[in-house]
Amino acid sequence: MAFMTVEQAQEMLEPGGHFPSWVAELGLRIEAISAQGLRARLPRAPHIQRAGGVVLGQALMAMADTMLVFTFAEALGRLPSMATISLTTNFMRAAVDCDVIGQARALKLGRSTVFGEVTFFTDADPAPIAQSTAAFAVLPDGNAKFTRVGAKGA
Repeated sequence: MAFMTVEQAQEMLEPGGHFPSWVAELGLRIEAISAQGLRARLPRAPHIQRAGGVVLGQALMAMADTMLVFTFAEALGRLPSMATISLTTNFMRAAVDCDVIGQARALKLGRSTVFGEVTFFTDADPAPIAQSTAAFAVLPDGNAKFTRVGAKGA
């Protein structure tokens, strides 16, 4: 049985959800979530494009980081507090005036560190445009510093 539905994941992306408001502004749409991974769409929008309609690399990296939170939560069967240790993205070609699709999967799940990857392609072409690999720290449950987005203190 799945830990999270597409609808639950999408709700977490909305303003006031699990992520900061600027992540909601990306407009990510979760298309599928399962033990095998997660598929999401980054709709074309002027605020994430530069001259010529090229999708910004920063938007793809934020998409990758966000997708992996869901991917790891689904693979672990819970939503632990996590912190990105590393995120490396290789850009293979530009995405121009189109939606970007990301396919994420967990590569290795350790007790305190998890590893995953996201492959990106456009809605019109299945050839990869970019690939991100990442490592996340899985923090101890109840770590108050990391449980609320935007929270100050502790």
